[in-house]
Order: sequence, then C-alpha cells, then structure tokens
Amino acid sequence: MRNLLYHFSVILLISILFACSRSASIDEQPDPIPVETGFLNLEVPNDFEFKTTGDVMLEITDSDEGAYYYIYTFEDESHSEEITYVDDEGNEVTDAIEIADHLNSVKIGMVRVVGGKASLNISVPTNVKCLLLQKRFNKAFVNAFTDDIPSQRPLSLSFNGNDLQVKTRMTSNTKNTSLASDILWCVNGSGQLFTVNPDDMTAVRKPDLAEGTWTVAMDYQNHQFYTIGRNKPYKLYRYDVDPENDYAVSEPTIINSDLGFGGPRLEYANDEGFLYFSNKDYIYKLNPADGSVLETFNIDNGLNNTSGGDIAKGEDGSWYMSTFGGLYALTFNEGSNEVNAVRKSADNLPFTPTSLCIDTKTTPDIWVADNFTPSSLYVMDTQTGGYETRDPDNELGINDLTKTPLEYENVGDSDNDGCPDDIDQYPNDPEICLNTVTPTKYGWGSLAFEDMWPSKGDYDFNDLVVNYRYTMMLNIDNKAVKMEAKFWVRHVKGASFNNGFGIQFDNLLPSQIESVSGYDIRSDYIQIDQATGLEANQGKPVVIVFDQSQNYRDETSEADPEYNEITISIRFTNPIAPEEIGSSPFNPFLIVNGDRKHEIHLPNQAVTSLGNNKLEESTNNLDPDGDYRSENGLPWAIAIVHEFKFMKEKVDILEGYNHFSTWAESGGELYPDWYKDNAGYRNNDKINR
Repeated sequence: MRNLLYHFSVILLISILFACSRSASIDEQPDPIPVETGFLNLEVPNDFEFKTTGDVMLEITDSDEGAYYYIYTFEDESHSEEITYVDDEGNEVTDAIEIADHLNSVKIGMVRVVGGKASLNISVPTNVKCLLLQKRFNKAFVNAFTDDIPSQRPLSLSFNGNDLQVKTRMTSNTKNTSLASDILWCVNGSGQLFTVNPDDMTAVRKPDLAEGTWTVAMDYQNHQFYTIGRNKPYKLYRYDVDPENDYAVSEPTIINSDLGFGGPRLEYANDEGFLYFSNKDYIYKLNPADGSVLETFNIDNGLNNTSGGDIAKGEDGSWYMSTFGGLYALTFNEGSNEVNAVRKSADNLPFTPTSLCIDTKTTPDIWVADNFTPSSLYVMDTQTGGYETRDPDNELGINDLTKTPLEYENVGDSDNDGCPDDIDQYPNDPEICLNTVTPTKYGWGSLAFEDMWPSKGDYDFNDLVVNYRYTMMLNIDNKAVKMEAKFWVRHVKGASFNNGFGIQFDNLLPSQIESVSGYDIRSDYIQIDQATGLEANQGKPVVIVFDQSQNYRDETSEADPEYNEITISIRFTNPIAPEEIGSSPFNPFLIVNGDRKHEIHLPNQAVTSLGNNKLEESTNNLDPDGDYRSENGLPWAIAIVHEFKFMKEKVDILEGYNHFSTWAESGGELYPDWYKDNAGYRNNDKINR
C-alpha cells in the first residue's frame, strides 16, 4: 500500500509539473474563471463583428490632373460653452462658444489624381459622420465635405472634385527670398480697410468692409481674406482680391451667417488651408468653406494675460500669439488638444497689441499694431519680442493685421519623383511620396485579447493589449511600395501565459512581399523564412511580431522603441494598390503560450495555415464551429480604433464601459464611440488609467 501511494504521489507530481509547463515562468497563475459575467449575457445580432472601424472605398473624379486630396475624418461632435473675455475695446463680453471634439479633423489619407480619378481604400471609425476633403491644386487649397457616411461598412463613396475650383496662385520669380516684401492689410471696428507698405509706411484706402471687424486673415494663395463681423450674430465673410488689378477687393461672400462667436484673433494657415480663431485661452480650427469647428485646443497656463491680441503662423510652421501681456510662442502638442505657450517678451508691453502677422522674409519679422487711433505699427523680433515703432501715414485705427507676400519662393522636387517638396512626405526618397496612416499619425488603435479560447474567459480583455499604427507608403501613382507597422505592447499582466502575436494578410500571397524586418522572435516554435522574414510554411503572408509577451512585463506609459515599441518594415515585391492589401488592422492573432496551432483571432477571421480553429475541448467549448465567436456571437478579441484604456484584472468590460453593451446589442448602431472618455461613458475606478 505504501508503494502504491508512493507511485501515485510521483505520478501526481509529474502530472502537476507537466500541466504547469505550458505556462511561462511567471509567479502568479490564472485565477479561477468566474461562473458568469455580464458579458456572457449579451444578446448581439448574428452578423455583428464588434468592429469600431469599417472600410470605405473613396472614389474621386476630378479633371485637374495631378491635384492632391487630403482626407480627414469629421465626427460633427461639439457642445456650446459660455466663456467671458475682454474685447479689443476693453469691454467684458460673455459668449457661447462651440467646443469641438479634438478628433474632428484627423488626417487619415492623401491621394493624387491620375487620369482624372483618384481612389483610396481607408479604414474609417464607424462613429465618423462624413469625410472632409481638402483639394490642393496649383499650390492652393479648397475644402468640402462628402455626403454622410452610414455606419454600415464596407461601402463605396463617390465624390465629384470638379465642383471644387481652386484659383491659380500668382507666380513671379523670386530674386532673393531674404528680400521678399509683404503688403500689410489692416482692418478696424469701423469697417475701414487699408494696406500699408512696410518699406515706406504709405497707406492705401480700400472700399469699406460690410461691417466693422476685430479680425482679418489672408489666404494669399487663393487671393482671399476672411473677416468676422464685429457684432452678433458674428457673420464670417470672405473677400476676393485681384492681384492683377492693383489688389482690387470684391463684394463679400457670407460664408456663415451665424458663426456663433467673435473676438480678437483670426489666422489663415496657408500651409494647411484652415482658419484658426482664438480668444482667451482657446484656439479653434475652422473649415473656411462653412466656418464649422473642426478642432478645439486649450492653451496651457503659460499666458500671463489672455486678453486682446492675435495669432499668426510663420512660413516655417511656427505659431505666435500676442496678448495684452506681450508676445508668446505657441507649440501644438502632437496627438492632443493642448497648446503650450512660452512668453517671449520679458515685460508687459507699454501698449496693448490688437494684432499680429509674420512676414515672409527668410529671417522673419513680426508686425504688431496697438489699439490707439491712430494706431502705430511695431516690428518685433521672434526671439525676444524686442521692437521698433513704425507709424503709417494715415490717422486710422488698426484692430487686426494680415499680409500678402509680393514674391514667392519656387517649390522644388529634391528627389525628382514628380511630387513637389511641399507635398512630398519623403522629399529625399524617389520611390515614395504620400502616406496613409491608420488610425492617425500620432494616435494608436488597440487590439485586446482574452487568451482562454475556446473556453470561457473573464472578459476583462486584458490578457494581451497591443496598440497599433499602420503607415502605407505610396508612390506618385498611389501604389503602395512599403508599409510600416508600429506596435506598442501595452499590457501583458492580465495573463500568466507567455503569448505570441502576429498578423496575417488575407488578400495577398507570400510572393507579393519582398522583405520583412523588425520582429522580435526568441523561441524555436516560430520558423522564419530567412529570405523574406515571413513565417515559413504559410499559404498567406504571416508576420510574427513577437513570440514571448512576458518579455514586456515592465509596462511604460509611453511607447519605448528600446523596449516595448516594435516597428515592422514591409517592402512589397512590386508596387500594389492599397485596396488589394486590405485594411488595418488586417488579421491580427494571438498565439497561446507557445502552442503554435492555438491561435485566437478577431471574430470571423481566418486561421493561418499553421493554426487550428477546431481544438478538441470536451467541456466548456464555447466555439465549436471555430469562427472565433461564441454560439451567441461573443468574441475573444476586439479591435478599437482609439487607444484602449484596458480593464483592471478580473473586471468585466461592461463594468468599465457603460455603453459597451448597448453598442454590442444594437449591432454597432448606438454609441459607436463607446470607448471614449465622454461624460458618463466610463467608470474610471474599474479601468487602468
């Protein structure tokens, strides 16, 4: 009996050791799986795939050969907020201001018209209501919205660009850009308009404006300027300028008859084609076609005085602001709606600046006017705010300034690929010209996995969280030459398994990919084809990004290229149309704990040649048909187009995100932005911040 007990103990010990050998050498083991969760009780439509994005095939028709289109998302989400500020006359004013979601104008693509057409397959968030298209032709911009986009995807979207007429920019040979001179345009609250030549301070009166204004901004590429009426309802006006006829000014066009806000600061960013309006410590990015608010920015506490002044953007992209406190340099923080202000003036100015513009010299000067009548002009340096006084030869007041350059610098093509340097995102690489980025240039999308498939999990979706960003690199013919895929291993501590992660490109063959580099492979269960960098013995191209997730346990709040940010570079054998490649996030999958055949995919995605989607599970198999959806349609993996703030351990996702269940059970129709940090959307005590 003793020998029998001894042998039984040995067998039990061996069984325990064998059972533990699947797991990584991590101290903690999985907690017992809960019997029921709220997630398991969801009733979702049979065809719902838990997608937060969908494919949109954008087809553009345009006879302007070689025109470029920038493509932005537009959610049309804003709310009204009252703010109080001091206007140029020193009066305290309270107005209702439209505050917009700062993701309202995210650039997601760029395409060129070839043969009268341009097309691009783009992955668009399902909550996006329409696209904002910005056409660039002859070095000038014009904007328009597409028709509304339904939430059902994929879909085809047609746009007729022939209706977008871009004016030809004035051309003249630049003798010396350091000597380029500008004409200053001046407006005031009485509706007076005049120009000033900064060389000799001579002033020329123009016809009075439709109404008085505190603001003016010049689109000197399209020969137009914008003003906002002085009084409510704050009309947005556009005036055309004829440079061939002594800068004659047209009658105004009312762009928006009730803009909803007015105040001291307006600028037209000629390198972007957007208007910027500011008062107090807010900056609003506007569509000049209709005055709609595209983004809202908040200026940090670097302003010692938020009243009066103006904003201006220089030719080098630098932003400046004047207020009653002096001159500030502004920095727009990438990927956020925050703006940093750094004071350049050592002291308060002995005058109250009402305006600001930056000339186009190689070493630019800043021009400022004061709020007296008659107004003086001051020329400042950009580094210290030091200034000298200049007085125009008239007795008029100046409430705002803008400029028209008299000479232009010719734009070159450094790599001779036919894509001009001011558009070419790779000006020194003749192979590529344009980018299409998903989800955004500085933002991340997320993939979140439960690693217990096909068994029941705890549905906190934090066993593996990987952030992604794909950049498709296109040549001048809109064909993809390369692709860069960045992955940030965001969270692995929700699992004790040591999982792998890969991407399959379902629409391609391995022969269409020339090379892959940048992966992190440390185990022999992954076999790499050394000639290409793809995983060997696969029918479709498969890129294994990493094979041991537990190497990234020391989590960081930002992606670290030396540690948990992995950049995969993919070169295609021949340039290929992006729609043939598919759309991000493609077909990502998790490999469970070193078992190569044990893959977990997004719902309804295909298993790889080395995977097995029909694992033998005698009990608790919730996915007998192997489509990575439970019998009532629930997933083991989800893709979110924004960075996902993942759940705390063993907390059901429904407890952290209040509208997830409504979104899922409505088939994605309701609360398509359930993942955002909007009021009432999250329970932050349940979520890892």
